[in-house]
Amino acid sequence: MPDFTGALPGSARKRLGAIISVTLLSGLLAACAGNAVGPGVTNTNYGKNTLNGASYSDGMAQAPARNATKKTDNTVPNNQAASLAARKPPIRPDVKPKKTAAIPFVQIKAASLANLDSKAIEAKLGKPEMQRGEGSAKVWQYRSDRCALDVFFYPQGGKKQPVLVHMLARLRDGNGEIALQDCLDEVVKDKQSHKG
Repeated sequence: MPDFTGALPGSARKRLGAIISVTLLSGLLAACAGNAVGPGVTNTNYGKNTLNGASYSDGMAQAPARNATKKTDNTVPNNQAASLAARKPPIRPDVKPKKTAAIPFVQIKAASLANLDSKAIEAKLGKPEMQRGEGSAKVWQYRSDRCALDVFFYPQGGKKQPVLVHMLARLRDGNGEIALQDCLDEVVKDKQSHKG
C-alpha cells in the first residue's frame, strides 16, 4: 500500500483543501439559489408556482397598473402581495339570523298560591327539586341559582288532600335575606328558561 503522507508539501495541501472547500461551497450555494435573479432585476415569476403548483392568484383578475405607460395588457406584475390584496371574501347568499322569540315572564303572585293542592302547585311551578314528608305535612323545595323556596302543604278543614299553607324563601349561600316574591319570581324564570 502506498504511503501518501509525504506526497504533497504542507502549503500545497492547504491550497488543495481551500480549492475543494470553495468548490463544494459554490455547489451548495448554487443549489440554494433556485430561481433567484441578480441585483437590480425584478423577478416577474415571484409568487407563481407556489403551493404545490397553484398560484395565489389563480383565477383572479389583475388590477390595472398605476401610471402605466402605454402597455398592451395594463396589468401589474403577478405577485403574491398584489394578488392577496386583490382577493375578495367569498360571496355567500344572504343568510339572515333566526329570530328567537323571548318567552314573556308571567309573574305568579305568592298570595295566589295559598290553599292550592299539590297538583295545582305543580301545574304552576313544575316539579319540585326535593320532596319530603313530615307526618301529614309535605314539604317541597324549588331552587333557582340564587335562592331556595320551601312550600309547606298541610291538610286543612275536612279536605284529605294537603293544601299550601306556608312558604319560606332563603338565599342558597346562607348570607342575607330575600323576599318571598323575589325568590318565587326567580324560581318561575328559572323553570321557564329550562323548558323545551
